[in-house]
This record gives sequence, C-alpha cells and structure tokens, in this order.
Amino acid sequence: MSGSETPFSEVAAWNLFDVNARVGPSGVHGELALDTAGLLEEMDRFHIREAVVSHWTAEEYDAETGNRALARDLDARFTPAWAALPDEASVASLAAIQPAAVRLTPGTAQHNFSTAPWCAGPLFEYLQEHAVVTLIARPDIEWPALAALLENFPRLPVVLLDIGYRADRHLFPLLRRFPMLHFDSATYLAHRQLEAFVEQHGAGRVLFGSRLPLFTPGSALAVLASARISDADRLAIAGGNLHHLLARAVGRTA
Repeated sequence: MSGSETPFSEVAAWNLFDVNARVGPSGVHGELALDTAGLLEEMDRFHIREAVVSHWTAEEYDAETGNRALARDLDARFTPAWAALPDEASVASLAAIQPAAVRLTPGTAQHNFSTAPWCAGPLFEYLQEHAVVTLIARPDIEWPALAALLENFPRLPVVLLDIGYRADRHLFPLLRRFPMLHFDSATYLAHRQLEAFVEQHGAGRVLFGSRLPLFTPGSALAVLASARISDADRLAIAGGNLHHLLARAVGRTA
C-alpha cells in the first residue's frame, strides 16, 4: 500500500452518500462532536462525497436554534436534515425552508412528542405531500409507533436510523408492507447480515450510513465492501438509493 492509499481507497469511485451524520457542538458527546471542517476531514478520510447532516443543537436543545446553526454551518457537500416539531409554527417554518430532508427526534429524551395524527398530523401531512425524506432513529420511536406512522402516512419516505443487528424480526414485516420505508447501514453489521438481506429482499431499501461523529465509517464500509453482492447493488446502497429519494423530494418542493 502506497502512502497515498488507505484500506478504503477502492470506495473512492462509489459516490458515497452518507445518510446519517451530525455536525456542531454537543453537550452530551462533546469529546466526539465535529465542526464543519472536522466532519469534512472525516468524510475525506473515508471517501464520502456527500452526507445528509443534522445539527446537534437541534437535537439536544431547540429545533429552531438548531436549524439556524445548521444553515450557518452548511457546506456544499451537506444536504441539510432540518429539525421539526409538530406545532403549527414549526410546520410553517419548515415549509418556508422547502426541505428535501428532515431529522425528527420525538423520543422522550429528545423533543418528546407523539407521532400519532392527533399530535403530529399536520407535520406528517406536509412531509408526505412533499415527499420529504424523513429520518428517525430507532431509539426515538418504538416499533408499534413506527408501524402506526407508516399506516397513517404510507407515502412518506421514512429512513429508520440506528436499527441494530437484532431488528430483523420487526424490520422485515414492515418493509414488506410499506414500500417507502428504508433503513441505514451504520449499525446493520452482523456477520453476512447485509448480503443476506440483499439476497432475500433486494438492495433498494438500504442506505449507507456512518453515524458520524459517534461511529467511524470504517465498520459500515467494511461490511459493504466485503458483502457478496453485485456491483450494482453495492453502488445503490453506497449512494444511488439516497440520490433517488432526495430527487423525488426536490422535484416536488422546488
């Protein structure tokens, strides 16, 4: 290996698009948090060309303050995942942004709201109407609540993040029933799990995710690189699937 090469040099041609990254200061994960320059440096180390990026301030403190911080800290390689709450003012602010992606944090340790229509109906109606790619981490939503959300808003493109390697018995029935449900690969790391999924279900529902800055991209990249799947499937997971989802959102909100 030459001095200019890394163990992941081969992925430089994959057009990697990370669906699961955060930027900005964190009160909880301060020792790991990255500013814009730091996140770009880590992306470069692993040949990640683009990333869907949310802001720690929106998650840990206040959605509107976090959105202003995200607007300030954006880079051309970032697709912003804006924060949103279910109240009328937040939905109006979101509509003014015309987002391609949002990251919602409804969990009790975060913004603590129900995803049911009686609480968040107008928010999800807007997101569904405009095909906004909606990121929700599995720790922020229980499986029954996710199933109900998908039942109520079946055209909403949901990306479930941080699912863990033991999620299959919950995940597979939902994927079969709801074609707009996707998930990221950051924590889908069990031995041969990814290739078994692709063999049984195809590659169209999986998006590459790193969980930067909490995780290194190396684990998810190693799994994707070593999986016994076709090159077309590998490229779809690496970035093609996410590009397709975001293109639908941009086409409807532009």
